[in-house]
Amino acid sequence: MASRMRLRGPAELLSAMPYLMGFHPSNSLVALGLRGSGLHLQLRGDLPDDDDAGAVLAEHYARLFRHNGIDSALLVGYGPPGRVEPFLRAVGATLAGCGIVILDMLRTHDGRYWSLLCDAPGCCPPEGRPFDPETSIVAAEATLAGLVALPDRDAVAARFAGPTGPALAAMEEAGNRANLRVLRLVTGRDAAGVRAAVIGAGRAALEAALARYAAGRRLTDDEVAWLQVLLHVVAFRDRAWERLDRDVRRGGAGMEHHRLLWTDLVRRCEPSAVAPAATLLSYLSWRDGNGLHASIALDRALDADPDYSAAGLMAEILSRGLSPAQVPAISRARRRRRPPGRPRRSATRPDRGTLPTRPRRPAPDRREAPGPDAGPGSGPAGDYGPG
Repeated sequence: MASRMRLRGPAELLSAMPYLMGFHPSNSLVALGLRGSGLHLQLRGDLPDDDDAGAVLAEHYARLFRHNGIDSALLVGYGPPGRVEPFLRAVGATLAGCGIVILDMLRTHDGRYWSLLCDAPGCCPPEGRPFDPETSIVAAEATLAGLVALPDRDAVAARFAGPTGPALAAMEEAGNRANLRVLRLVTGRDAAGVRAAVIGAGRAALEAALARYAAGRRLTDDEVAWLQVLLHVVAFRDRAWERLDRDVRRGGAGMEHHRLLWTDLVRRCEPSAVAPAATLLSYLSWRDGNGLHASIALDRALDADPDYSAAGLMAEILSRGLSPAQVPAISRARRRRRPPGRPRRSATRPDRGTLPTRPRRPAPDRREAPGPDAGPGSGPAGDYGPG
């Protein structure tokens, strides 16, 4: 994100942390990776439940830091000493073993902080040092810079929650009308004609939607449902992703119009059908350096469809801690190049001309191991973001 803050000392760092993360962490381990004097990568993970889980978390942090060329780190643990300090020390030792300089290891709890690397009474007394993040100058500067710190991660996730009650019933009715509209669109066409018709209709709907949000207005339920259904055709979903990627790389107002559109779709789509829109919002948030929003949007996508392949790609990007600079621009030519050994797509995939259908309801109570909030993938789940 574009906002910059200069932090002087542990108290200012801890006061800034909720604004860097987007919420007030608790029972967490945060690792800040630096290149030179600049923050390059921030990771937050739930405190593990045992030593084995702690070792996995430490190795995962080390792998991400090595992959991103991190040369020094600051570690912060939130919670009581018996719960926090073993994992702080384990992560610190693992990172140090990889040649990463540990600048400090802090523990904070109940408005006080301690340094695990300093035991000088005049600097770091046994009772800890008090600090108040709510009244600090750093908090005021962060607020003026437009940064927000919500009470907890659940409060952030609530901002991306789907419709319920009458709003959900209205979207389900709109979804039924959209499905009938698709049937009328494709009736009498061969597979190539279906593909062309759906891509054409999708592009027109996407252009109209972006123009609507650029004008400060929003879509009707029927317009949301129409995009919701069309996005389940992979050929159009890919065109939408390509357009999003192009506009994000250009920057400017177009990026904000995409943010308004995809956020609104994630909040209003039927929960069982939100995977495409949520995946695109996850990608947009990641490109903008907001790992927390990327992770939450990805959770919405995987809750809707745990097997959604595009969400799996985003999970891999987040869990590897990749930066936007490490991922090339999306293009149709690149998508067509099939890696050696990868099987061809089945002829029954939506982008081969079949009709979109509503995805099955997700299995209840999907659980993930504690870890950094990037979503499931090659490592523990958690919140990752470029600094």
